[in-house]
Amino acid sequence: MTIDYPIWDGGAWREVPIPAMDGVGLVVPNVAAVVYRTGGRDEIVLQRRDKEGEPVRGRWEIPGGRWHAGEAAGDAVRREVKEETGLDVTWTSADGVRTEAAPGRPFDAARPEVIVAGLAGAYPALVVVFLAEVDGEPRALPGETRGPQWWPIAKAVALRDTDPGAFTGPTLGALRAVL
Repeated sequence: MTIDYPIWDGGAWREVPIPAMDGVGLVVPNVAAVVYRTGGRDEIVLQRRDKEGEPVRGRWEIPGGRWHAGEAAGDAVRREVKEETGLDVTWTSADGVRTEAAPGRPFDAARPEVIVAGLAGAYPALVVVFLAEVDGEPRALPGETRGPQWWPIAKAVALRDTDPGAFTGPTLGALRAVL
């Protein structure tokens, strides 16, 4: 079941269908990562959003995407970073503690850096942000990302503070909380 939800696309309000249960719109769970080089915290990976038809196409973002049902947080971060940048995660704060409430009923408990929730005018996403470390150079993956690159922290913070509209909303929220 879906319901129509109003979002601001940067130029006008438009209605988009979103998942619903019992007539109530649901948020879409996502994971994202502030990605550093292994052993260093002076650069992060930023990439341009490059999906056709999206109102945020062309804005800078951190790697992330939909969190699949049944997926541990660390596995979701590794998958999304690899899908969007081609990089293999060597460490992530998303690696949680697996517990079982009952035999065969596992849960993963992880501590995110920040949770960014889209509110009025934003797509109803819940973005759970972790840290990650990688080795290598990011590469663009057509239809996903454009121009992923290493950014010095000072450059990312300067853009964040002088031109916040250059970022997707969840990335702006994450960078304000983490950097």
